[in-house]
Amino acid sequence: MKNFAQYTVEDFAAEPLFIKWVQQPDDMELSNFWQVWLNNHPYKSDEVEEARALVGQLSDAYMGMSAQEVRGLWKRVIETVNTIPEIDPLDQEVKPLASALYFIRWFIALVVGVALLGLIIWKIS
Repeated sequence: MKNFAQYTVEDFAAEPLFIKWVQQPDDMELSNFWQVWLNNHPYKSDEVEEARALVGQLSDAYMGMSAQEVRGLWKRVIETVNTIPEIDPLDQEVKPLASALYFIRWFIALVVGVALLGLIIWKIS
């Protein structure tokens, strides 16, 4: 079991179980889990509320994109990764691994960018 008591706002906002709870407030099992946890850790309530707001803002930013825009964005990321010059001269056995590493790097950059955008919007409002 994860030690949520040591989590920061950012840790909560990145935790899949927490994100699911924020995005699916009608899930009784998740709601009960987090309510019991908060009752046992009331000193974390401010951090949990900040993380909930952050997840909500990031979810809203992502939801502002249509499915077609999301697919187009991923298509461009994959095409860019596949055309990186450093990958072309690689052995065919290594090429998929190198492509995956570049893809992961692009994905992380995208997630960080969206998180920073959400944080900026959150700080402004």
